[in-house]
Amino acid sequence: MKSKKKKWEPRIINIMADGSQVDNLSGYIIPAGHSYYDIIRGHLKKGA
Repeated sequence: MKSKKKKWEPRIINIMADGSQVDNLSGYIIPAGHSYYDIIRGHLKKGA
């Protein structure tokens, strides 16, 4: 019997300057011009 394949869901982990890991950036302010925006923009252009 075959098991159902689960759809792969990417997991984004944000590494902060102090080395801590944060799963959710809610409540954090990302300054304008930060490379984070370029990464997200590139991801969205690929059709994600």
